[in-house]
Amino acid sequence: MAMQFLVRHKEAELIVPAKTTPEEIRPLSDIDDQKGHRFHLPMIMFYSYNQCMDEKNPVGVIRNALAKALVYYYPYAGRLIEGPSDKILVNCTAEGVVFREAIAEVRLDQLRDFMQPPFPYSKEFLIDASGSTAILDSPLMLIQVTRLSCGGLVLAIRINHTISDAIGFVQFLNAVSQISKDPSSAPSPLPVWQRWLLSARNPPYVTCVHNEFEVEKNSNSCTEPTTFDSPLNLVCKGFFFGAQEIKAIKKYLPPNIPYASKFDLVTAFVWRSRTIALELDPEEIVTLTYAVNVRDKNKPKLPSGYYGNGFVSPAAVSKVNQLCNNSFVYALELVKKAKHEVTEGFIKSAIDYSVLHGKPGYSTLLKDWIVSDASRAGIDDVDFGWGKPIYGGTMDGGPTFNMTVYSQFRNNQGDDGLVVPVCLPVAAMENFQKEMEKMIKGPMDECNKFWHPRIISML
Repeated sequence: MAMQFLVRHKEAELIVPAKTTPEEIRPLSDIDDQKGHRFHLPMIMFYSYNQCMDEKNPVGVIRNALAKALVYYYPYAGRLIEGPSDKILVNCTAEGVVFREAIAEVRLDQLRDFMQPPFPYSKEFLIDASGSTAILDSPLMLIQVTRLSCGGLVLAIRINHTISDAIGFVQFLNAVSQISKDPSSAPSPLPVWQRWLLSARNPPYVTCVHNEFEVEKNSNSCTEPTTFDSPLNLVCKGFFFGAQEIKAIKKYLPPNIPYASKFDLVTAFVWRSRTIALELDPEEIVTLTYAVNVRDKNKPKLPSGYYGNGFVSPAAVSKVNQLCNNSFVYALELVKKAKHEVTEGFIKSAIDYSVLHGKPGYSTLLKDWIVSDASRAGIDDVDFGWGKPIYGGTMDGGPTFNMTVYSQFRNNQGDDGLVVPVCLPVAAMENFQKEMEKMIKGPMDECNKFWHPRIISML
């Protein structure tokens, strides 16, 4: 049951770089400015009270460190503009990022049960500022630091995904963290732009199949795309996958599959259960698209300090009847196969395909599922001098109903795992939970401990 509490918000201000920075226009990579990456991603961190917060104002510490970090990461203080051929550029104007201070009359322990996506109080802890929601000609970052009545702290940040992915964003947060503890220090690693490393070849040419961009060609559906503007009555719940749940899923693996990553297991498990729950036409084709980090796969290798979008998104494809009627292992093999296809050639081909086809976005059809794993980005380790957050990760779960961002999570029993937000129509959500229970119930007796859901009606 949702609580009611008062939050007093101060006026928003613009934090500009602490020193003069270059005035220039910088191009984004051809991965950065794909239409599927043109959205704002909100993240949130909850910090317990620490005595050192009494010795120095944590809001002031973050504000000052932010201004100093922007000297090194000055493109964040600029604005996006559109260049020729729909190319997005960064106009480094040093106009600044939006910063707001707030005070909430609520304790951290009262929020503990809600510290997972979807977070029901996101609008209180990250309030919009005028002119901050557009992709172009708008601040690239919105920050709110909220003091709690217990002395704890909530830091919420919304970043324009076009300029950085979660790993690049956390690199910036770590720079702010480092400067907050040592104001005279320079960030390590130093930021590296070099967006040309992930730009199309000249001339561009496609050498691989890119199901991630060919959803309409693969689909038999006449369904209209479903987005956050949809009138459908959807609910969103967070599902926890800890050690017990992973152990239960692994019991479905045959002896010839000795190893599968946690990501592969959870993703295959949820994709299959989600598709069953939607009760689609058996001949329909569904896709699972997910982000794969290419920092070590690209040639030349992306340098330490690179903070742009450093991923491509391969897709697994299946007919509904094959995905639903075959065992869980069928879905798992599709997930692993798509991931293993991400080679240097695939990366370059994906970039070239995007440029040749007008930088297409990803599917917005509810039947298709898009996954990004932010659990290893390190946002849950960011320490400004008063310890690591109790929870650090995504706030809402994803920018569209068919997209999920995984986060690292520790539940009330102290178990570490992944929290996976899923949005579905009401009836499909009921089917989904039943399917998950059926799959887990055999291998794990305590299936009732499996969920920690929070529901938000999205009309």
